[in-house]
Amino acid sequence: MDRDRTLELKVGVFVAIGLAMIAAFVVKFGRLGEGFKTYYDLTVRFKDASGLLKGSDVLLSGARIGRVGGGPRLLREGEGVAVPLRIYDYVKIPKGSKFIVGSSGLLGDRFVSVMTPPGPATEYLPKNAVVDGAPATGIDDLTHAGSQLIEELRGTVQNINGTFTRLNTEALPPETMRNLRTSIDHLSETTDSLAQSSKKLDGVVEKADAAMASAKKDADDLQAPIAEARKTFSAATQLIREASNGNGLLASLIKDSDMARDMRALIANLRAHGVLFYRDSAARATPSPSPAKRRSSP
Repeated sequence: MDRDRTLELKVGVFVAIGLAMIAAFVVKFGRLGEGFKTYYDLTVRFKDASGLLKGSDVLLSGARIGRVGGGPRLLREGEGVAVPLRIYDYVKIPKGSKFIVGSSGLLGDRFVSVMTPPGPATEYLPKNAVVDGAPATGIDDLTHAGSQLIEELRGTVQNINGTFTRLNTEALPPETMRNLRTSIDHLSETTDSLAQSSKKLDGVVEKADAAMASAKKDADDLQAPIAEARKTFSAATQLIREASNGNGLLASLIKDSDMARDMRALIANLRAHGVLFYRDSAARATPSPSPAKRRSSP
């Protein structure tokens, strides 16, 4: 009997421990423990909160801070819905935080994500506060936005096709297209002619460059003779000025007849005998003037 009682006691203890563990798991993971926690209420107004159910999580930086207290309720103004939230008492949400309806994965559950403003918090949302939520950012919302964008692109493509159709039928009839092709052909021929003329012009320019270079060289070569001519002209001008003033050799030759005669004799001797065999033969050859004969009186 004692053995039976001992066995029954062991079995009872084992069953009690198992039931306690099951109860703990149920309380922990079955959200039965939330009934023992204290909350404060917040109300968030969203433009669209589709898919958000009662009991959905409220997350702050990925951590659960509460749950959705009820389903979305339509506002009296008809501009969105109001969603009640139940936040843990020990969690304080800073003022200016954003409330966004998010989605975990492509087909995951919807939740409310809280994004706090940057910087240290100085004020917090009071109990029973009413705040405005931000636009949703789930996959469904992105898909909806993508669908709208595709519709807009389709409309734009249709408008472009209509524009090209009208352009082909109205603005560019076959006759206009033929004229346009003819104009393009003429333009191509003109371009070819212009290219050939440009090649010829290049040759003319090269020859002109050579001629200019030669003319520049000739002008440079003329600089020295011009300078010598200027010097000679200056000397002649100085000589004429001295002769006009009665100074210099030229003035003496002009005014003094004896000096002029001697100069002519010197030049004649040099021409006749040269420098080495110079002798004064011109003076001898020159007859002395005979005295004038007196007339006899009758």
